[in-house]
Order: sequence, then C-alpha cells, then structure tokens
Amino acid sequence: MTRTRAPRPRDLRRDERGMAVAAVMFLGLAVMMLTSVIAVRAFRQSGSTAADAEWETTLHVAESGLDDGLVRMYDQPGYTTGEVMPSGFDSPEDARAWVLAAADARPGGDLRATSGGEYVVVRPANTAAIFSIGYVPSRDAADRRVRIVHAMIDDAVVSGGWYARYAVLAGGELLLNGNPTIISGATVGVHTNDYLDIRGSVFVDGCLSASGSSRVVGSMSQDPGCGTPGVQAPVEIPAIDVRSFWEFSMYDLCPSGVVKAGPAHPTQGNTIGSAPCTGATLTSHADAVPFMGWRYNGWTDTLAHRWRHESTGLYDGVFYVYRGSADMAASPGSIADPWQVTLLVEGIGSCPGITGGDIDVSGSPVMEPYPETRNLLLGAGRDIDLSGSPTVVGLIAAHEQIDNSGGAQGSEAALLSELACDSVDDTIDVTEISGNLTITNTGPISTPFPGSETIPVVAGWGEL
Repeated sequence: MTRTRAPRPRDLRRDERGMAVAAVMFLGLAVMMLTSVIAVRAFRQSGSTAADAEWETTLHVAESGLDDGLVRMYDQPGYTTGEVMPSGFDSPEDARAWVLAAADARPGGDLRATSGGEYVVVRPANTAAIFSIGYVPSRDAADRRVRIVHAMIDDAVVSGGWYARYAVLAGGELLLNGNPTIISGATVGVHTNDYLDIRGSVFVDGCLSASGSSRVVGSMSQDPGCGTPGVQAPVEIPAIDVRSFWEFSMYDLCPSGVVKAGPAHPTQGNTIGSAPCTGATLTSHADAVPFMGWRYNGWTDTLAHRWRHESTGLYDGVFYVYRGSADMAASPGSIADPWQVTLLVEGIGSCPGITGGDIDVSGSPVMEPYPETRNLLLGAGRDIDLSGSPTVVGLIAAHEQIDNSGGAQGSEAALLSELACDSVDDTIDVTEISGNLTITNTGPISTPFPGSETIPVVAGWGEL
C-alpha cells in the first residue's frame, strides 16, 4: 500500500518563490508595454496640442483685427477698404476664397501685427459686413494658418446727450478755403451734411466726409483709411437754441445797457422771472462804465443791441446777451491762466429773419468754457465770426453759419454749424474756414445738447 506524503513546509515555500518570480516578470513586461503606449500617445498628443494652440492663436489674431475694424467704423463714418463684393456665392467656401484673396491683395501697409501673428481688415464698400483675416505666424509664411471672422453691421438709434464727434460739423455747405489743420488721430474729422468745397490746403488726420457731393480744387490730406468725401451718411446735428441754455446765465446783458442777474448768479439768481433780463439789476449804465469788461455800444439795424468786450481782466462767468450781438475784441487770458467764460447770444425773431444773435471774436483771448456749462464755450442764435486769433477749448456752436477768417487755435475743441437757415440781414452766408484754423481734438466732446445718434452696431458674428 502506497502512502502519499503531505507537502512539507519547506517545499511549499520553494514553490511560492517560483510563482512570485514569474509574476514579477509578467508585471514588469506589462509596465514596459504600458509605458511605451503612454509615450507614443504623449508624443502624438503633444503634436495635436501644439496644432490646437496654433489654431486658437489664429482665431485670437483674427478677433483682434475685427475689434480694430469695428473701432474704425465707429470713428470713421463710411469707412471701407474699397473692395466690391460679388452679390452671391455658390457656397461658403467660395465666399471664404474671395475674402482671403482680397486680404492677400491688400498692401503691406494694411497688415497689423500682434504678439501671435498678423491680420488684415477687409470692409467691402457694398456690404453690411466687415471681415478680419488672421494669419499665424504671418501672411507670407509658407506654413501659415488662416482664420476669417466677420461681423454683420446694423444701425441703432441711441438716445441721450449729444456728443461733438467732429472737429468741424456743418449742416449746410462747407467751404475749406484756407489752411486748416485738424490734429486728432483717426478719431475725429470734418463732415458736412451738404456740399464740401475744398479750395485751400487742408490737412486732416481723421476723415473728410460729406453727405452731398464734394469738389477738391486745392489740396487735401486725410487718413489713408478714409474714402473719397461725398455721399456719406448724414450726421445728426442738434438744434442750437440759445434760449434753452439761459439757465446757465450768471449775467444777463440787456437792451439799453442794463445788466441783470441771471438764473445762475451766485447770490441773486432767485430774483429772476421766466425770461432773460427779469432778475435784479446789477448796473443800469454799462454804456458809460463797462460791466466786467462788457460795454454797451447801442443799436445797429443788422446786429440789434451791441455789446463789446474790451478788457484784459479775467472776469470769469457765463454771460447772456439778450436781443443783441457781441464782439469779443480784447485778449484776456493766457495758457497758464485762461479766461473761464461761456458766452450765449440771442437775437430777435426767428428763421429766416433773425436780427442780431451774432458773435464776433476779433481779439486773441485764451478761453475755456465756464465749468458748469458742460464744454459749451460760444453759443450764437445766428452766426459766429472768428476773425481774430483766439485760443479756445470746448464747443463753438452757431444756429446758422460759422466763418473762420483768422488764426484760431483749438484744443479739445469743435465747431458746430447748424444751418437752421440763412437770415437775410446777416453777413455770413456759408460756413467757411478761410484762415489758418488749427484744432487738436482726440475724441468726442460731451455737450449740454439733448439728442440721439444713429450708430453702427454688431448684429451678428461668425467665421468663414
């Protein structure tokens, strides 16, 4: 009879050691295989991640260009790059090919560089769309990546305070017959809602534009991105109603040489009635002794009651000439210490038969608006004649026309000519810049005028 011997503990330990060695070998092989797979995938993923990052960078570059293009549209009404886009495409790919060809054809000066690449803006003259083409690393690179984004533009009416967005804005014909210089970057230019006639030597680093036609007999220099002036959209011009700003008046200059407190007089503003020249009397004889530099010069058939400023003293304040005209003949103020003044002049009657309401700046004052008038420097119920060489800040606004025949210097300034009419008894029949006007203006100027604006807005966004 054969007996089966039970395994001894020593034999069991030897068997377990052999199994452990085999398990370790298999585990090591599995780890090696897994590591190889991970390495291969990591290598592939790194290439894919780099490509994805480059693709995203190209989109960011294109979006930067779209932002730039939209700013140009807001700042330069009628802005285009000149291309005429075909009326229809068979497919989105065809549209993309046309836009890319247009972008590739733009001159090198139109390329803009970013930290990630380059972009070109294409704004066809006949569409409501603006395109931005992003190139990474550059437009000329053989291995370039390209993405094209676009925005559809619509018009929106925005209500609120009216902003002076042009260095010179005219409701009627504008004659540039001198040597005006408008220094503003591309944000501010010159516009008329009528006919633009350029006969002098005009330098504007914004845009020259007109809602009517234009004629260039002289020389014209404007931002390279601007189009030819003519047939641009009209710009809203507020009504220059001087009476609506009587509330700012501190001193009412009244017929017959009387000066009375206005609504904003520091101590007697509460004495006024419902119309100018109803407040407490401050002087009855400004014809004999000037009041704060203003002397009454009597009646003139075409100018009504005339007031003349003939002092170099800095009499700051808001002066309201009622049923008359004003001549600023003196030269008060300096760059270091400007005259803080706002002058408002109301004539007699209404369009087209207004008498008076004129302002003639025949001296060389250095002026800035009185603080409470929200950048309004001069407001005329009829015309403004800048025949001297004033240095000004703020808004100069006329109900009818403005004539600059002198050498005005403006900083953060704007000229606004409403052209409500052309009264028969006045001497200025067209808004004309015939002197050496120089205006430096870096952006819109807030004003006390109410109003609304039609501005371009983004109605949709997409990628080709």
